[in-house]
Amino acid sequence: MNGLLDKVFRPLESVSSSGFMDFFTGFGGGSKTIVTPKRALTIPAFYNAVDQLSNDIAKLPKAVHIKEGDHRRKYIEHPLNYLISTQPNPMMTAFDFWKLVVVLVILKGNCYVMVNRSNSGVEESLVIQDNDDVKILRDEENNLLFYKIKDKVYNSSDILHFKGFSLNGIEGIGVITWAAHNLGVNLDAQEYQRDIYSDRGLGYGVIESDKAVTSGNKDIISDAFTKKLSGKNKFKVPVLDEGLKYKPITITPAEAQFLETNRNSVVEIARWLNIAPHKIKDLSHGTYSNIEVQNIEHVQDSLIPWTYRIEQELDRKMFLHVGGQEENQYVKFNEKVLLRGDSRARAEYLTKMIYTGIMTRNEARALEDLDPIEGLDDPLTPVNMERMSYLLDKNKKELEDE
Repeated sequence: MNGLLDKVFRPLESVSSSGFMDFFTGFGGGSKTIVTPKRALTIPAFYNAVDQLSNDIAKLPKAVHIKEGDHRRKYIEHPLNYLISTQPNPMMTAFDFWKLVVVLVILKGNCYVMVNRSNSGVEESLVIQDNDDVKILRDEENNLLFYKIKDKVYNSSDILHFKGFSLNGIEGIGVITWAAHNLGVNLDAQEYQRDIYSDRGLGYGVIESDKAVTSGNKDIISDAFTKKLSGKNKFKVPVLDEGLKYKPITITPAEAQFLETNRNSVVEIARWLNIAPHKIKDLSHGTYSNIEVQNIEHVQDSLIPWTYRIEQELDRKMFLHVGGQEENQYVKFNEKVLLRGDSRARAEYLTKMIYTGIMTRNEARALEDLDPIEGLDDPLTPVNMERMSYLLDKNKKELEDE
């Protein structure tokens, strides 16, 4: 079976293969620390950035919408709506599901979701697959993609493929591949700090003596001193006699700068993951007056690319089995809920939207999760604003009446 598949399809060469990694890690010195997703998550700033991004996407309201003429509404009765907003499968809530999707895309570059459908084509569940079990196959003659999971091949429409940064548009590359050098330096810094704390900050030092010490005695004194300040004895007080003095070797400027790595790593990690530093608790450049602007930038620059990526993958693969109306249906994430933090700015925004007639009062109430009120479905029009053509016609008519 595998031989036949290889003749029909050409397996896609992974751009995140070991050869690719060797190519990039072959440049210049740098850290030799092996960076894995689990090790990278031990860096506080990296963990917080991944957690923040995945939480923000997971908590966004998601719904299927349908266009009916000039009107749009939530298509709550569509089976996909329940899967993406409430429970995609019996093992997960929607929040857990979407959080894991984002985490996998960040760490591994790809997330594969199998769409289980009934015999009639109705979506019944969405199940995330193990990346190691998935292999992408390409039919170059017909320019089609297939997904081989274990020993079974699936059509592209049966697998939702969410991908990160890509060099070929087909398979994503995890951010750790690119950031391995920086993350490795951070891991080295953490190890270095741990060693310093485990040694009670003593670091390196020498024992001086006023008297000549034989080579054999030097080893005995060194071993005894080291034993006294290591392991379970590291908090005990050693006693030096016969004119012996301990002289610590002070930390060099280069080592001191190395310890500043943790502080600088927050900004670097924020850049790698395209997230504002203040979202991962770096408020060194944040003020009360600009936090709102930074939150808006976070939504526009960090989150909307994620929502577009997910929406488009869902739209092109999930509305192929409804029959005739798929072009009028789409998935929409509501990013506006993340801008509710400033109640004053929120109130001013809704007021302007209502008074300019862009939004009805009931539509504004819906954004605040309030029930509609009868009589508030008509848009308001400012009495001092009118179309120029209407005013000209009105003046012309008044002149004619005179």
